[in-house]
Amino acid sequence: MDKILTDFGIQPVYLAAQAVNFIIVLLILNKFLYKPIIKILQERKETITTSLLNAEKIEHQLQESEQQSEQKLTEASTHAHMIIKNASNTADKIIAEAHEKAKADIESIMEKGKKNISIEREVMKDELRKELADLIVVGIERVAGKVLNESDQKNILAKTIKDLEDNTTSEGV
Repeated sequence: MDKILTDFGIQPVYLAAQAVNFIIVLLILNKFLYKPIIKILQERKETITTSLLNAEKIEHQLQESEQQSEQKLTEASTHAHMIIKNASNTADKIIAEAHEKAKADIESIMEKGKKNISIEREVMKDELRKELADLIVVGIERVAGKVLNESDQKNILAKTIKDLEDNTTSEGV
């Protein structure tokens, strides 16, 4: 083996020194480089695991928020429909009340108009009777050729008015 070592130019002292240097470099690298790198990788692994857990929590919270918002939208929609229905019912009631009031007002106006027409008809009948009585008196005076005194005029007027009233009641006017 000495021959192989000398043929290749390997000296055992240098080989041992290089082995010691390699072990020293390996220990230095292990202490100052390998362990910190392993530590950093472990921290990153923990950070990633924590981030994944947080992402799952956030996703779960997002789903809950979406469910709550859908529920609130449904409630709001239902509430809005109820408000619209109530407003529609109220409007229908107001319209119906307005129609009823208008009918009542129209009926009241019609009644007043009928009463006014009836009163005017009576007034006109009275005026017509008076004018007709005056015409009859004038006609009788011309036919009789004399001027009637006041009592004759009253008697003729009373009789004529009575006849006219009998005629108007029998005719249904």
